[in-house]
Amino acid sequence: MAEGRAVTLPRTCWWDMRAGGDPARAHRILLAWPEGPPPPGGFPALLLTDGNATFATAVDAARARAWRGTAADIAPGLIIGLGHAGEEPFDIPARSRDYTPSLPGAPEGMGGADAFLDFIETELLPAIGRHAPLDRTRLALFGHSFGGLLALHALFTRPALFSRLVSASPSLWWAGGAVMEAAREFAAAPPAEARGAALLLTVGGAEGRERGPHAALHAERRMAGNARDLAALLRGRGPTLDFVEFPGETHGSVIPAAIARALPFALPHDVPLPGTPA
Repeated sequence: MAEGRAVTLPRTCWWDMRAGGDPARAHRILLAWPEGPPPPGGFPALLLTDGNATFATAVDAARARAWRGTAADIAPGLIIGLGHAGEEPFDIPARSRDYTPSLPGAPEGMGGADAFLDFIETELLPAIGRHAPLDRTRLALFGHSFGGLLALHALFTRPALFSRLVSASPSLWWAGGAVMEAAREFAAAPPAEARGAALLLTVGGAEGRERGPHAALHAERRMAGNARDLAALLRGRGPTLDFVEFPGETHGSVIPAAIARALPFALPHDVPLPGTPA
């Protein structure tokens, strides 16, 4: 390999946190902040699951918009990667534990989404606030695949925690479709707080049609079809809903496109939230 210096992103830092002091629940937190001063109420923030893999993409995409002069639709905000300790882009056991809700049919080793949301709310956000002023009324959460389940679970169970949620290619096949059943219960009686939230649901148009040795499994999971069904179920019931299908993108290739679309949705520039007086 060629010798040289490591590539770094300016105005970023990272540290590891143990949720509740538990060494088995180590999280790598990655933080990026804008150049200018914070607004009077503090910065809005976008939190991304799988932060080891998604953080740099989100930071680069946000700063590219500013460099090209197209950032009028993005407020200067914090970008926070919710990663796992270590250098690998994905920690499969940890994300399986942290991003999946405790629902009937949840396999062993999964179902820790509520504990992870507790960590975000009671430990992480106060820690972020010690690094930079944070507007806790303008928080957004992005999640892909199992992370998309986490975003949905946060909406269904804690609609006041995040004002905007991005569920990208959620694994709605998981646990026999338990999250779809939770969505039906939510849609039947959405809590009042959900009317102040907004949901962006995305999927790749080629999901479920991937080739290779797992093609049959991909088709069985109906990623794109389930996402369309969820959009139809939730539309007009609680949060404002946007649904985007990216033509030709698979479950893996869709991640950068979903992040790029999430940025103006999650960090709108001077755009009132649904239900908020203009």
